Amino acid sequence: MKITYNRVKLLSLIANLFVVFMAQGQATIYPVPEGLQASPDYKVFVNGKEVFVYASPVPAAYCSFELHGNVQVTIKASRDIKWVDVRPYSAGVKPVFKDSTITFSLSKPLQLSVELNGTLKTPLFLFANPPEKNKPSKETPNVLFFEAGKIHYPGIIYLKSNQQVYIEGGAVVVGVIKATREKNIKVSGYGVLDGSYNNRFDDALIKEKKIEKLPITGAGYYQRFLEFNDCENVQVENITLHNGTSWQIVPENCRNVHINNVKIISDQPSDDGIDIVHSKNVVVENCFIRTKDDCIAIKAYIKKGTGPRIDSVLVQAPATFKKFNTDLIQDVDSILIRDCVMWNALWGNALEIGFELNGVDVKNISFTNCDIIHVEAGAVLSIHNAGTSTVSNVLFDNIRIEDARHKLIDFAIFRSRYSEDGVEDETEMRKQYLNGAWDGVLAVPAEKKQYHAQFRGHIQDIVLNNIQITGGIFPYSILCGSDEAHAVENITISGMQVYGKRIEAIEKLRMYVEHSKKIQVR
Repeated sequence: MKITYNRVKLLSLIANLFVVFMAQGQATIYPVPEGLQASPDYKVFVNGKEVFVYASPVPAAYCSFELHGNVQVTIKASRDIKWVDVRPYSAGVKPVFKDSTITFSLSKPLQLSVELNGTLKTPLFLFANPPEKNKPSKETPNVLFFEAGKIHYPGIIYLKSNQQVYIEGGAVVVGVIKATREKNIKVSGYGVLDGSYNNRFDDALIKEKKIEKLPITGAGYYQRFLEFNDCENVQVENITLHNGTSWQIVPENCRNVHINNVKIISDQPSDDGIDIVHSKNVVVENCFIRTKDDCIAIKAYIKKGTGPRIDSVLVQAPATFKKFNTDLIQDVDSILIRDCVMWNALWGNALEIGFELNGVDVKNISFTNCDIIHVEAGAVLSIHNAGTSTVSNVLFDNIRIEDARHKLIDFAIFRSRYSEDGVEDETEMRKQYLNGAWDGVLAVPAEKKQYHAQFRGHIQDIVLNNIQITGGIFPYSILCGSDEAHAVENITISGMQVYGKRIEAIEKLRMYVEHSKKIQVR
């Protein structure tokens, strides 16, 4: 009996230890890229193990690890702490802090912004990733594998059909990725793609690791970060895009695109996070985007017969690189943005359709269940139609806004520098510049209204459901058509809340309305 009893106790003890182990959980910590300096602003530990913290010119710091169950996060900052905000607030993370140390627990994958002392200066972005699935090996066919613990300098990577670029967690890749008229392509891994040199890119110098010889400026060097032209079945998942100096993820005239769990951190002119151009069947989900320009922008700017209005696609391309097929231009259709966290800084907008919308239908667009943690300038929800397109059947649903400092809703039809009737000459543009609610918008002289009207489009059938302002100021909104024939129309705003109070009348919305009709607030 004694032996049996002790055996039962032993088994019970083992079982209890197993339960405790499982409850504590584990984290996968990635190797440190050799030769890379850590951020001086933070040290991060997960279950007592140190996680490498990257420095970014935003300025911000960020770190990344994989989460397996409940873990304890400890952050040691290099400054005195009197207050900590962990955004988005909907994540429900409750930090405890004393002196310069912050602790909290996590039980599920999250993308967080840890902000100190009530300012936006040098936040820490913490990415607790889900366990990686379907990780390839170095021997997997058709995989360009960049291993952990190193900084790689491949320059321009031209993806072919059925190929994958895999950046292992703990790897940094200095380069850009392009594909044209390819199928079944993928970019993945928990590593970092560095775009610090994209606006002065020289493929040969980067391949030779001669970064110091890159020109300070250089016409013809501008490269987009991940650019897919006329492709089908495109996947981008898990990677972190660091300091992009150009448009960052750009599916152009593509079909069946899935962008998942991508983290984008930059603060540069023209650093749009994701630009969806003339594409169909696109899903963007579980992404964290902190950019200076638009977080997400949906565009349609290629005119049939003229070729793409692009400065970068063919720069430094080999003779075999295929040109964009302007004969296959399609409508923008069936775009879903969901479960994302956005921070838009001083330019652009958070969730944007526009400016360039030339001549095709832009329809069936959904933005749903997103957290907008900061919009420092520009609009949270925007449709800027500066072309001849009809924008219709757009849903903004279940959007939580924590801090927006300029505009809330901004739907407008106007002439801009990007319009077909715009101007390229800088001197003339300055003369016509309409210095007001929008950047880059040009005045229409009274005697030329009839002429310019032919270049205007439509915005119609837009639904805003369960939009919540949970903090910050109450921004103003704009509904502004171009004229009675090109109006903003059939707009439904339902269940909007400002600081928990429901808004049921347009008079309570701080909204400017012009050339707009059939507006319902309920």
